[in-house]
Amino acid sequence: MFSLKKRNIRVAISPFCNLNCIYCDGQKSRKPGKSGAMEDFRRKPLSQGIISTGIFIEIIKALHLSGFNGMTLTGGEPFLNPDWVMIVSESKKIGMSKIGITTNGILLSTYLQKNKHLPEGLTLLTISLDTFDPNRFKAITGSDKLEEVMEGLKAAKKDNPKLTIRANKVLLRSDMKSLLDYIRFCEKTGVVDEINLLNLILKDQQSKKFFEKEFISASEALDFFSKHTEYKFSIDDKYEFNAKLPSGLRIVLKDTNLTLRSNECINCPIYCQEGLYTVRIATDGTITTCPDYRAELSFINGPLELKNRELLKKVSKLVQVFTMVKQKNTLREFFRRNNIKLKKNNGGEISF
Repeated sequence: MFSLKKRNIRVAISPFCNLNCIYCDGQKSRKPGKSGAMEDFRRKPLSQGIISTGIFIEIIKALHLSGFNGMTLTGGEPFLNPDWVMIVSESKKIGMSKIGITTNGILLSTYLQKNKHLPEGLTLLTISLDTFDPNRFKAITGSDKLEEVMEGLKAAKKDNPKLTIRANKVLLRSDMKSLLDYIRFCEKTGVVDEINLLNLILKDQQSKKFFEKEFISASEALDFFSKHTEYKFSIDDKYEFNAKLPSGLRIVLKDTNLTLRSNECINCPIYCQEGLYTVRIATDGTITTCPDYRAELSFINGPLELKNRELLKKVSKLVQVFTMVKQKNTLREFFRRNNIKLKKNNGGEISF
């Protein structure tokens, strides 16, 4: 049963990122006339700037009144927005009980050195962390700041031992041999509570070859774990497989084949993590119900509707779309329609 209370809205508060990861829409693929980085699904060009902190807070308030109790700050890199702490604090006052932030961690240590503490309302710190190998980290992100990231994580856990720290790792075929080492390293750090294993996203035909070479499905990952570990996975109502290790570390594996999708998803040329899963706010105030990388689907102009005093009405109508979505098995049909042929490490093809 779908419940808004179990879903976090995702609020992109920065259109820029200070890394250039190989699987993300970095400077090499960003459209200068429109797009922001990563989850910033804007409709206005970057040259027109971002909405004010006050407008961000008013939009968050409307979504809370519509039934959402949780939110995640994203970007781009949210630490690049100097008002991110204010947004966390005001969101807690509004009534958001779950407040997370997804960051690459590059600025985390510097922030804590200057401010000593993370904001009180923060309940989840998610770090985009694909490897603990410095050379591999630089190859994936273009940065040699892995040591600073780890220092920031340790400082964050010391500041608030009850804060949940989650490591996001995008599953790549070329990294599977080191996956168990990655998990063991997370256990040894003593600061990572959860590992969230994400699927690679296909955003355009330019990245098709990379997708075919590197994509790992949830079923393949589960087969890998069954062959090499004794982990016991169960699936929840968010279509995520969960395993809790003896050390207490929790592993979450998103099954993108089973997520909620609408009829609009059927012919979409993008393969995404969620389908119609939650509500997103972009840095220009665009409000959408899916990761609309092509900026083609219906949306709400948040600042305009706020000015017209119609925002709560429009948002309440928007979230009704979640009553019409269904679980769909999408991988086989998507691969057939887009002529996707996954490649094994030895060059052979993987069939579905």
